[in-house]
Amino acid sequence: MTDQTFVETKQYRRFEEFCDNCAKYKYMGVCYGNPGVGKTFSAQYYANWDYVNPIITEYLGANDQGKNVDDDKFLSCKTVFYTAPPVRPSKIHKDLLNLATQLTLGKIGYRTLKTQEEFDGLKELVRLQNNNYEIDLIIIDEIDRLNYKTLEIIRDIYDQLDIGMILIGMPGIEKRLSRYPQLYSRIGFSHQFDKLTNDELKHILEYKWQELSLPVSYEDFEDYEAINTVIKITNGNFRLVQRLFSQI
Repeated sequence: MTDQTFVETKQYRRFEEFCDNCAKYKYMGVCYGNPGVGKTFSAQYYANWDYVNPIITEYLGANDQGKNVDDDKFLSCKTVFYTAPPVRPSKIHKDLLNLATQLTLGKIGYRTLKTQEEFDGLKELVRLQNNNYEIDLIIIDEIDRLNYKTLEIIRDIYDQLDIGMILIGMPGIEKRLSRYPQLYSRIGFSHQFDKLTNDELKHILEYKWQELSLPVSYEDFEDYEAINTVIKITNGNFRLVQRLFSQI
């Protein structure tokens, strides 16, 4: 997925507003929806993760942080996206703090290079032990995989960093989280990610066909029939639409 192929639907804009509020008010939020409605795509797009992730996961020495950043766009990226793996809690804790650290060091290093000052990566790393991360939101996807101990680690990270956090899962995740009072009491926002409406699907289909240099005319019965068939087959499922066009 790239910025050029992502279509900002009404569902995405509602999700964007939800993320903005969680970041602004430092709330923990829960986002839930059926498989394929676009939760993961939207979260990655919001975080600009296709751009950020390759930069912060490239191995660089402590004093070389920021040398792989080529424009100021990176400085405005303040969200960490993470897909929760079914692993031991300590690894998730390490992964999340590492992503926050690399994103922050990359910004500091890039700014230092721009001003032609000397960058001391180890010194900045020590400073970050006081949780001075330049992020305002962590989004954790597939939260359904995690057990109680791991959820407690996530709660601890949320308290420790004092930033916004969003947990993404399937319908019913709110009910499951309510069994853990210490975590559930911190949830300030909830967002249901619905499937695409027919109007949104038509808009996306028109956009996708234009990308393929295939103009659509509703006056042409074959075009009209093709669009209605795709709408019927996909039933508002964003993932199915993406998969369909990836095969064309």
